Amino acid sequence: MAPLRHHEYPTTESEYEAELTETENEHAAELKKVEDKVQGQISRYLLFGAVSVVINITLFYLFYHTMGIEYQLANFIDWLISVQVSFWLDRQFVFKHKSNKPMKEMGTFYMTRVITFLIETLLLWLGISVIGANKTITKVIGHIIALVLNFFVSKKLVFKNQPAPAD
Repeated sequence: MAPLRHHEYPTTESEYEAELTETENEHAAELKKVEDKVQGQISRYLLFGAVSVVINITLFYLFYHTMGIEYQLANFIDWLISVQVSFWLDRQFVFKHKSNKPMKEMGTFYMTRVITFLIETLLLWLGISVIGANKTITKVIGHIIALVLNFFVSKKLVFKNQPAPAD
């Protein structure tokens, strides 16, 4: 809607009420679009996040249990691979982000993931080395916490300022 010119401003109470109602309806429609977009992103993030979790946990299991790699190293290797998969899934399908700078975004994506990797590593150390909890269950809990944090970090820092196309 184009801004009103001085001579177009409502002059009577009924004109003012009509203009206010129209503005409120437009605002409500825009708010609904934003809410739908966010709900769609969350739904897609949960779906593709599940793919990421399966990849992450499967690789951890293979590296640690099958190949006998020390759990922190196994966690690091599976993290590198699953972050790469997550970047492309999030960019393409979750946030539907389009830009000419995927490598710059990937760098930012990895940097933000370092924080959640460190959180997950700390949780693994606490759960496995300090408490003596089941390694795979501890890994699942740590990864779920990292996954939730990653959604908000990706939305606000990595795939920002680019409107997603309507579903």
